[in-house]
Amino acid sequence: MGTLLKELVRLQHLKYETFGAEYEKAAGQVAPGDVAPSKAQFYRWLSGQLKGGVPYPDACRVLESMFAPWTAAQLFESYDPGRHLLPPNGNGLTGDLLDAVPHSFAADVVCGHWVTCFKFDHAGIAQYHADIACITGSGRWVTATNHPPAPRSGDRAAPFRNEIEARIAGRHLIGHWKNTSDTRYFGAVQLAVLPGETVIEGHYTGFASDIAVSTGYWKWVRLEPESVARADLLTVVLREPSALYDLVMNHSQTAAPLTLAEVGEEA
Repeated sequence: MGTLLKELVRLQHLKYETFGAEYEKAAGQVAPGDVAPSKAQFYRWLSGQLKGGVPYPDACRVLESMFAPWTAAQLFESYDPGRHLLPPNGNGLTGDLLDAVPHSFAADVVCGHWVTCFKFDHAGIAQYHADIACITGSGRWVTATNHPPAPRSGDRAAPFRNEIEARIAGRHLIGHWKNTSDTRYFGAVQLAVLPGETVIEGHYTGFASDIAVSTGYWKWVRLEPESVARADLLTVVLREPSALYDLVMNHSQTAAPLTLAEVGEEA
């Protein structure tokens, strides 16, 4: 499988050339005069084929700077996904209180497409957001994006396009979200995956102002996989968001997943 270093390089999408550039940038700070490894040495590092277990001291200092807080000894260990808990972007160590909370299922249990809805306030008027979110992930980490198709956010011309990174703790997804269509909006999320794994519900916190936090109830209902597989999501137009909100909020956790036909407008 290779080293932890190899997994971190993969998660950060570092090719040899980009790794070398980042290495020399870090070396300028912690080991002036040190140069990036040759391509052959780079691949020996990734595979762990080092006689002494780790490279020479200057290289260790540079790598520890690039991949803090991992130590050089940890970077050249064989990668173990059960022991090396990594966030989706591959940076650093989780190292928080949730490390001790076991996860009740692996990420693939919730991977797939979900229709999600929440209510928000704009200028004192209640509005509704609806989208189709796609969850991907492995181990106890998941990511989600809510397009395509285009989300619908009340009467806003530019709907909320959100990205989420979360970890599984117990039956909860705990993480953060950011609006990529208007980057002033961001926040935290805690969602419970109900038994049966067809409904997820919980709350988000968000940005109301520099000194105020907003919060809202957020519910997700799984979409039937075959109905999604047959469709081109780029061509799908979601139903009016208040109608989808009612559909989702009234969906029981014991009911079957929704189909794409139920959430999209008729062609």
